[in-house]
Amino acid sequence: MTDPRPTPEARPREGGPWQADTVTTASQPAVPRSGGARGVETYTRFTLYLVVFLEPFFYLYAVGALAGTDAPMPGPAQGTLLVTLGLSHTGLCLATVHAGFDRPFVTGRRPRQVVVALLLATAAVAVAATAILPEPAGRGILGDPRTVMLAVCGAGTVGALAIRVRSRRVLLVGLTVPLVVVAVRLAGGDDVAGTVVVGILTYVFVLFWAGSVRLSMWVLEVVRELDAARQVAARLAVAEERLRIARDMHDVVGRALSAVAVKSELAAALARRGDPRGAEQMDEVRALAQDSLREVRGVVAGYRGADLATELDGARSVLRAAGVAVRVVGDVPDLAAPQVEALAWVVREGVTNIVRHSDAREARIDLADLVDAGGGARELALTVTNDGVRAAAAVDGGGAGLVGLRERLAAVGGALDAEARGDRFVLAARVPAPRPGRENPDAPTREAAA
Repeated sequence: MTDPRPTPEARPREGGPWQADTVTTASQPAVPRSGGARGVETYTRFTLYLVVFLEPFFYLYAVGALAGTDAPMPGPAQGTLLVTLGLSHTGLCLATVHAGFDRPFVTGRRPRQVVVALLLATAAVAVAATAILPEPAGRGILGDPRTVMLAVCGAGTVGALAIRVRSRRVLLVGLTVPLVVVAVRLAGGDDVAGTVVVGILTYVFVLFWAGSVRLSMWVLEVVRELDAARQVAARLAVAEERLRIARDMHDVVGRALSAVAVKSELAAALARRGDPRGAEQMDEVRALAQDSLREVRGVVAGYRGADLATELDGARSVLRAAGVAVRVVGDVPDLAAPQVEALAWVVREGVTNIVRHSDAREARIDLADLVDAGGGARELALTVTNDGVRAAAAVDGGGAGLVGLRERLAAVGGALDAEARGDRFVLAARVPAPRPGRENPDAPTREAAA
């Protein structure tokens, strides 16, 4: 036997069978995470890690600038210190980028330790480069080893922080690097005009480095939000389908069990009197149980729909068996399937309520066309009335069945009213109807008395 339940890759379409779609359960994403948001995150991580590892190679420009000057070279100890500080700074940039993917840099009012260590390492590189490396006056960025060290170190720091710092703050934080470069060059006796040009070029370099990091992280954040929204949509689709099944099971099983109880009670009473009609009632109970089983399977599989004419016939049978005189007045409308189905559910729920929650002796179902005097729009009204309001029952229209009916009618632009009028309970539903000339003039008149 095949399993009638839907697969995780499917969702129900209103009024139709299950169709393959991309909306899935939260436990089974539509796109595997290895190729979705996680794939983008992995790609972004390795890309930014490679950007961080470019920092030591940019330091080679400082070595080339130093070799092209007549200034004395740093000693072995000083060179070792600069290399150690530069590599340590690169490692801290990598650690900062890695930490920034998942957690904020500031928790409460305290920055994370890796950020503090990065800032201290940046300051140490700046001090060491200024104290050890010479500054040939009048040279540009690539010809000045100190400017190269300061610019590359500052760009690496701002780029590492840009992974968690917003773009506006990146602009402000990045401004500190050219200001330091300008201050160092002016202190070394460089001319103001050349220093300003070097500062502008340094700022452009820093913003390019940090902007590349920030742009990559922005793309990742967008992908993460889209993935989270997709998961929320999947959960909502599952919740909506569960609500639909619960509502349909209430309507189908409630009416079926009420009919079974009434007919079984009638069959038992006939059997006690030796009336052979008791066997006929039990045959109807069996047929009703089989129909209900088929409808329940249809609810689970998403294929079941309610037919108004069938529900009116079923209402006569069930109410007659319960000892309720019923009269159906009006024409079965020729409307769109969703509207007819909504009215069919009104009939089913109304009959179920009569059998289970009332002491009715008479019931009436009316179908009538109404014309709105304001806009001329037509509506079809279906009213289920019975005279069995129980004195102890509080009628507030808030039962689960009536809530489900209101949801069904609202989906097709209709409305539902439920109220007690003396000893009568009135269930009134309205749905939009086509304009005159579009309805079926040959629709049969369904009027009967029992």
